[in-house]
Amino acid sequence: MPARRETGRAPLSVTAPAGARLRLLDTFTLEASGTTVDLPEGQQRLLAYLAQHGPSARAVVAGTLWPEATEGHALANLRTGVWRLNRLLPGLLCVDGFRLGVSPDLWVDSRQQEALATRLLHHEPGDEPWAGDEVSTLWQREFLPGWYDDWIIFERERLGQMRLHALEHAARLLILRRDLNAALRFALEAVRTEPLRETATVVLVSVYLAEGNVADAVHQRDVFTEHLWRELGVEPSPRLASLVPWPRRSSPTSVMPT
Repeated sequence: MPARRETGRAPLSVTAPAGARLRLLDTFTLEASGTTVDLPEGQQRLLAYLAQHGPSARAVVAGTLWPEATEGHALANLRTGVWRLNRLLPGLLCVDGFRLGVSPDLWVDSRQQEALATRLLHHEPGDEPWAGDEVSTLWQREFLPGWYDDWIIFERERLGQMRLHALEHAARLLILRRDLNAALRFALEAVRTEPLRETATVVLVSVYLAEGNVADAVHQRDVFTEHLWRELGVEPSPRLASLVPWPRRSSPTSVMPT
């Protein structure tokens, strides 16, 4: 019917409960009006999906959250979940005939982190995206740990890679600005998150060299080399060696366990 098609194209906009905040990084926590809201697992997954993906077709949401159910059963589960969330927190979900979403007023930490990482990676001269309070989201590491739905695993990897690239890029920019204390903080967080990530180690070594701390740079190179050999049986790329060359009387293999 024409009216129904028009409803399907209408923008989704509903006011969320006062102070509604959803945390999906390192935990699942929903707060409204300063109070933590307990949700059953099914409603948690529904809210997490809509908050991360934005407005989505009902059939897509149902098929993603209940992949092993028949279409009819999955849609019935979705209707029940939407009804329960709307009853618990009116205004949290945006609903029309075809799509579901969350209120644009709902604060979501994973989306804040992604927006900040995008700003960092597209930084322009004079912009200081690392200077605001929002930078704290970069210290939240993992999207919904302990959840293993296929879409969550994909988002966890995607967001994790964006975060690491943003940490490394911010550290490089801060080296250029000679803000070495801040650069060190970003580089250390990148290495702490992924100790076997060579690009993170390269940035950290670069910070040490910019500070004039050659001994720290050599130590970090050696620690990374030993760790890489022990875990993967491979040597670092020439890029790391070009930053801190090996002495002529030594070689990378001399620090590797036999």
